[in-house]
Amino acid sequence: MIVGGGNVGYYLTKSLSTEKHHIMIIESDYSRCEQIASELGSGHIEVTNGDGTDIECLREAGIYYTDAFVAVTGHDQNNLIACQLAKKCFGVKQTISRVKNPKNIRVFKKLGVNSVVSSTEGIARVINQELDLTDINSLFQDRSSSVRLRKIVVGQGSTFEHKCLRDLGLPKGLILIAVLHGNQAVIPNGDTQLEPGDEALLMGSETDILNASSQFKR
Repeated sequence: MIVGGGNVGYYLTKSLSTEKHHIMIIESDYSRCEQIASELGSGHIEVTNGDGTDIECLREAGIYYTDAFVAVTGHDQNNLIACQLAKKCFGVKQTISRVKNPKNIRVFKKLGVNSVVSSTEGIARVINQELDLTDINSLFQDRSSSVRLRKIVVGQGSTFEHKCLRDLGLPKGLILIAVLHGNQAVIPNGDTQLEPGDEALLMGSETDILNASSQFKR
């Protein structure tokens, strides 16, 4: 979902539409909505005329189906409010905001916005990185495969906290592909130790991942 149909929102929508993302765009100016619908309208793009800082508008536009929420209006305050509503009221996990004033970047992050960027290219890159797992799992499903890829956070006090990979006792066929530790991605071996807050990238059957995920979290 993209809030803001100005130049940034327009070209972001145009760019992402080539990647076959399903895009819901909200714009307050009716004539601009008509232009976007006329020039970019397709089965992958839905345009809503309304206020992206209004809860009812977000609901009617389909926010419950949103994987990534992007606010790119020309007003930093509106972008912040929209992102906070998406996260706090609708549980959207990934919020991305454009800022015009670089001084606001730190504030936005402190207030819970996941990614704060200032260019169309940067926003598109962040979205594609966040949705890579969805795309890969769709590829598996298209092949009628039971294999899935999931990212699970190691919880404080979990069964696997401070344990090495060789001691985890993961089910046969469940593979821990990578461990994301802070800003580093580690290709694990038997000596790799999991710490609270680490993100484990698992590949295997949905059942095995589900069974193991409880041990990562508790």
